[in-house]
Amino acid sequence: MTLKLFQHTVWLLLLLVLPLVQVQAQHQPADTVSFTRAEAEALFLQRNLALISEQLNIAQADAQILQAKAWPNPELEISEVNFWATPHQVANGDGNPPLFRNGFGENRQLSVQLEQLVQTARKRKKNISLQVANRDLAQAAYTDFLLSLKAEFRNLLSDLLYHQNNIALLRQQQQVLTPLIRAQEAQLNNGNISKADFYRIRALDLSLRAELSQAVQESNEVQKNLKTLLLVPSQQTLFLNEPSPIQGQNLLLNRTLDNLLVLAESNNPAVRVAESGIRVSQAEHTLERAMRVPDLAFNTNYDRGGNILLNFIGFGVTLDLPFFDRNKGNIQAANIRVQQSRHVHELQVNEVRNEVVKTFSDFSQLVTLYQSIDETYINDLDQVLAGVSRNFQRRNIGLLEFLDFFDAFKENKLLYFDTIRSIESKKEDLNYITGTDL
Repeated sequence: MTLKLFQHTVWLLLLLVLPLVQVQAQHQPADTVSFTRAEAEALFLQRNLALISEQLNIAQADAQILQAKAWPNPELEISEVNFWATPHQVANGDGNPPLFRNGFGENRQLSVQLEQLVQTARKRKKNISLQVANRDLAQAAYTDFLLSLKAEFRNLLSDLLYHQNNIALLRQQQQVLTPLIRAQEAQLNNGNISKADFYRIRALDLSLRAELSQAVQESNEVQKNLKTLLLVPSQQTLFLNEPSPIQGQNLLLNRTLDNLLVLAESNNPAVRVAESGIRVSQAEHTLERAMRVPDLAFNTNYDRGGNILLNFIGFGVTLDLPFFDRNKGNIQAANIRVQQSRHVHELQVNEVRNEVVKTFSDFSQLVTLYQSIDETYINDLDQVLAGVSRNFQRRNIGLLEFLDFFDAFKENKLLYFDTIRSIESKKEDLNYITGTDL
């Protein structure tokens, strides 16, 4: 092997290996947390404060069920107690003997009444049914919130992976340009190239640095949102350890539109919230109708010294007479809420069906685009870039040809990364709409 050939070989190896080593070093600082999608999601479900807060709504609904099951407390009333009696009152009255031998209660009046409310028309049971329906509504709302937040979180992971690949790509191109600019500057000083050609390379480098700066800022925004959802220290850097190519099961090749429509109508969280809303309004209407029937209050009372009998024990019952208020307004309002909730449910089902059709069509288009991309071609671009750079330095190709390939290399790579991100995003949209993990 000649010395010149050996130098070219070493130069090619440096072009291929050095960018990868530096990218890994820059992506993995000392405070970097590396994780897979599964690990990140497990941490998200465990730590997310918004989910924990939303779960408490279900606990509150359970507490309301417990409260609805309680019977009304009996009511005890003690009245007509005189703490003293004047001589004139004793002289002009009948007087009372003491209650006990020690003289307590002599010439004292006392009235004691015990009352128990009894709800009629099964109001207690209907109120329990209402609270159960409210609990189901809270559970459906939590599921909706969970799936929505999970979709947002997974999309952020896809964004993070896209930005990781984008930044690595831009840094790889930067590592190719840096020695090339030094070589071109030497050629300029020797008078072998024009200043215009050299400035074109410098302009490309400046543009690349600006793109890299913008990409890092966008990645920082994704990092911020993810760290908020994961509740991790703000000083840490998140790194998604996942290969870029999409797995075969992510393409949903065994799913049809009709299958997704059935899943959406059965499991869509917004539809289930609307269904729970119907049950709540129906339970309210049933309870309001029961409120037309008056409740009964049974009582027993003891009266000492306030009646023709010294010790009087009596019984009674109390009830409202529904002459003026038969709860018609509340019943009518509850009936309107039932009709309203049914219209909301119908509207929600229609919206979900249209959303499934639109999202599945978009997803299918992206899958077709992804399947048309030759992964071998994408993987070989790195080696081709090194070869094009080498040929440009050897003046085997011109500046315009080099710049065209340099831009095409970046655009093709970004198209590939963005297609993967878009497929993952549309899949998460379908997951949320159908209320499942497809």
